[in-house]
Amino acid sequence: MRSVRAKKAFTLVELLVVIAIIGVMVGLLLPAVQAAREAARRMSCSNNMKQVGLALHNYHGAHNKFPYSVGFSGSIEAGTAIPGATRIRNHRGWILLLPFLEQQPLYDMANLSMATGSYVRSATAGSISGPLPGAPGNPNDVVVSTVVSTFLCPSDPNPTNYATTNSVNYSISPTTTTLQGAYTNYDFAVRRTSSSSNTYTSEDIMTRRMFGLNDSSSFRDIVDGTSNAIAVCETLRGVHDGVPQTWGYSKWVGHGVDPAYGLGINDLRCCAWDAVPFNRPRSPMRLSAWSTAGSVHPGGAQFTLGDGSVRFIAQSIELVTLQRLSYVSDGQVLAEY
Repeated sequence: MRSVRAKKAFTLVELLVVIAIIGVMVGLLLPAVQAAREAARRMSCSNNMKQVGLALHNYHGAHNKFPYSVGFSGSIEAGTAIPGATRIRNHRGWILLLPFLEQQPLYDMANLSMATGSYVRSATAGSISGPLPGAPGNPNDVVVSTVVSTFLCPSDPNPTNYATTNSVNYSISPTTTTLQGAYTNYDFAVRRTSSSSNTYTSEDIMTRRMFGLNDSSSFRDIVDGTSNAIAVCETLRGVHDGVPQTWGYSKWVGHGVDPAYGLGINDLRCCAWDAVPFNRPRSPMRLSAWSTAGSVHPGGAQFTLGDGSVRFIAQSIELVTLQRLSYVSDGQVLAEY
């Protein structure tokens, strides 16, 4: 009699066990892969902010001062910061930094004698210098709608440009261009305001941030030391109240980021206009209000200090500590944070 030799094969139970083991291994591995990707994105973000810090130092070396956050803004309607008739330009200081960020061709396209945005808060603020962006002779709409990769955090999934062109308050110009303003994830540390009667030089020296309107600081103004002064803040390209920061032109709100503002870092609640402020659920991709600091990086956000270094500051930091880091000449030097 011939012996019957059984064929070797996997049983259904064995296959199910193998599949289950593979599923468990993938489940364990996936968070590690995502964490590694976020670490790489955060490092890229940090490198961007280091480039910005180096650009600020090089600009200071060339001009003996830092650039303004906003120059000749149309949102100013009272006091010494009024630009004056035909002088409103709505410039952002990032335009001045372009040559120091390997963006010389983009800088050469800009016409700094003309406005980069069309917003004028009221007739008392003055009028736009030259034709509106996008009109014949003013190419600035092309400049300020250009996405600059150095200004973008790769972790932020929000849009890179403003969503509409027909807003009088926020678009480049609702009448002369269809181009949309480009956002930035990094912005100058300023006093949060949509309208101010003060230029930078007339700000209270005890609460002065590093940047301001129509003027800015120099190294000698940073009395607390450059390693104790926030220069540039990380923010998100999505907010509940207002609109995010545009790098090339100023508008109704958004003249920089105020790290000393009472919401601190990574306040994601919605919304400022509610009867009970910020009582809606959090959104992981949108900050509660314009001109506030935050990021998608877990636990905090990144900041460029006056010495050019980049620090990750936890969102749990005490507000008073964050405010002392924001005020560059209050005499409150922090040994550790």
